[in-house]
Amino acid sequence: MTVSMTAPAAVETTVPREERQALPRYDRPREELPIAPCTESVACVPYAESDTAIAASGLPEGARHLLRGLLRLGTARVFPGGGIGIEYGSLLKTTARPEYLAAHAAEAAAHLRARRANALFVPGMSGYPVAAMYAVVSGIPAVFLKKTKPDEAGRPAYPAGAFVIPSYTGDGDVVMHADQEAAQDIVDGIVAPQLAAQRHVERPVLTLRAAGADDIIDKATMSLAVGESAIVLGGALIRDFVRRHREATGDHRPIAERVEVVGWVTPLIKGYNAPQERLERTFGVRPFAGINVTSVHLDPPAIGVEGVGILAFAPPRG
Repeated sequence: MTVSMTAPAAVETTVPREERQALPRYDRPREELPIAPCTESVACVPYAESDTAIAASGLPEGARHLLRGLLRLGTARVFPGGGIGIEYGSLLKTTARPEYLAAHAAEAAAHLRARRANALFVPGMSGYPVAAMYAVVSGIPAVFLKKTKPDEAGRPAYPAGAFVIPSYTGDGDVVMHADQEAAQDIVDGIVAPQLAAQRHVERPVLTLRAAGADDIIDKATMSLAVGESAIVLGGALIRDFVRRHREATGDHRPIAERVEVVGWVTPLIKGYNAPQERLERTFGVRPFAGINVTSVHLDPPAIGVEGVGILAFAPPRG
């Protein structure tokens, strides 16, 4: 018995445009809690002394390099759509800095391999750069979910797994969804060898072990949305593979699908929002994070980091 590996046709499971209001919606509250300034009662390590504090900490190598880069290139500020947050664009969005990210990417890749993940699911667009690093280093293919405006003219349907979420930057609602044909090709490549290995099995099972990846886990709202999207989309893509396989081979055995979320990886997690617990309750996984942020401070800009303390960002360049 052969397994069909022909290029995927358009997947049938889509959400018609006229039914867009039925898309799952995820709302994330703004971060408005008062956060203490760095004063005599809230000890803050000045940026000039941060390297010594980081070196004396018990953080792994990847976290130490990552934190040095974050303090040098980032800051804390208020975002229009999300409230108080960390500006880290110069580290994770607009440049690629091996001296700060290479060791962390290797540690995250080792975690993904230990979890036996076979596909990454990544929200766009800020998560793309670091997730691409995770994918290349780990050897695990990644599906990048892209943003479109809900009222985009002329779009006939959204792929399975699409969802609505407010933009963190204050640009209103966006629809997040996969490039379905590209995602189908990835899933075909994962499940076709599984089916070939089960050619003598009466009831084969095709398994997608999904992991999420993003540049930050804030309150786990986006992480929850991406995980649930991966389950819906992955199931639809496996079923479409099976449909085309049956048409090509006449194989009519019952073929089961199993899609599960087995991990999350990120450089940064806001531990004070307890996103780890939310993901553990929902998917039974605890995310791997390079830096666990325990507090954010605006005056002066600083962050608390588990295992180190509160550290000031570098002062603005003249």
